[in-house]
Amino acid sequence: MRILKILIILLLVVFPFGEIFRFDVGNNISIKPLDILSIFLLLWTAFLYSKNKKIRKSLSWYYFFFPIVGFVSLLINSYWLNPHNLFTSFLYCLRWISYLSIFFAIIQFDESFKKKIIKFLIVDGLLILLIGYIQFFLYPNLRNLYYLGWDEHLYRMFSSFLDPNFVGTFFVLYLIFIAGLLFHKMKNLSKKMIIFYSAIIFMTLIAAFLTYSRSALLMLIVSGITFFLIIQKRKFIFFLIGAIALFVIIISPYFYLENIDLLRIHSSLSRFQSAQHSLQVIQSDPLIGVGFDSYRYAQMRLHLINPNPKIPSHSASGDDTSLLFIFATTGIIGLFAYCFLWFKLFKEAKVKYKKNSFALIFIASGAGLFVNSLFINSLFYSEIMFWMWMIVGLMYSKE
Repeated sequence: MRILKILIILLLVVFPFGEIFRFDVGNNISIKPLDILSIFLLLWTAFLYSKNKKIRKSLSWYYFFFPIVGFVSLLINSYWLNPHNLFTSFLYCLRWISYLSIFFAIIQFDESFKKKIIKFLIVDGLLILLIGYIQFFLYPNLRNLYYLGWDEHLYRMFSSFLDPNFVGTFFVLYLIFIAGLLFHKMKNLSKKMIIFYSAIIFMTLIAAFLTYSRSALLMLIVSGITFFLIIQKRKFIFFLIGAIALFVIIISPYFYLENIDLLRIHSSLSRFQSAQHSLQVIQSDPLIGVGFDSYRYAQMRLHLINPNPKIPSHSASGDDTSLLFIFATTGIIGLFAYCFLWFKLFKEAKVKYKKNSFALIFIASGAGLFVNSLFINSLFYSEIMFWMWMIVGLMYSKE
């Protein structure tokens, strides 16, 4: 367990740096410390589980249903993929399984170490917030990284994720996380800690607004309403809606700026085109899909994207809608397997939420995340997968 704990700590240390230390190694393969460490965690977790029959039997089959379908779908489609593209696609499948191993690791830890993980998660969120505020005032756009495939994101907070939509998603997850800790343990918290948590919630809410991300705002509404309904604090829903309405009124005079305009058309048209591409890919093999994740190569095969663009694209490997992406790459079988996994997790959380703050956090976070994933591929974004599997692991712990 010592090595497992070290790997988890290292993951928590590198997590706040997001995409800053992302390295493109060619053939559409990018590597981050978070990905590398998660693969090491997968290997060591698999080794420990293989040695212990008791903990191996404690795992439910539905955790492996989706990755098995994804791997099989890739094998079935290997006939039209060249070796390099097949290997690249396999790495995406390996990455998803490696983040799943975070959950397998955490459920084996003692309660004392899990409390340390919670403290790390609080600090990690604060660091991403700090980086975000510094970036917003001192580094207002990514124009100098446009040649690497990053959008400009002028006047928007994108923090270490280098993307306002995904960091906006994280800010909502972090806000729900802190709010869950605050409301669940308020009776046992000192006045200083209540002020501390409240200040974090306020700063995170402002940060989410400064991303000017419509998908994040919609997620905030859904997650916030779900959270307050569960804890039976319905009056806070009006405060949340009021804060969002006030924000929209304040920034409305600046809607002439494309990046700030919440009614911007260009990104909406782009998402619509992305959905059209997905539907065309789905039609090529609706049962088992084109292989997880060979989406980029399937688009090239169908002449939907340029195989040799002048500027690299980070979005060509996935669709803007997560469920369409799953459908396209693993077919109806994979879509069922993935949704069934989430169904089982929500079912477990429903049983525990009254006594387990992380079950409450998971329900509110998951509800908003699914709505958010209709507009960006957040269900398969590394940092979001990392965070959610951390929450699921803590949810299975005793409080």
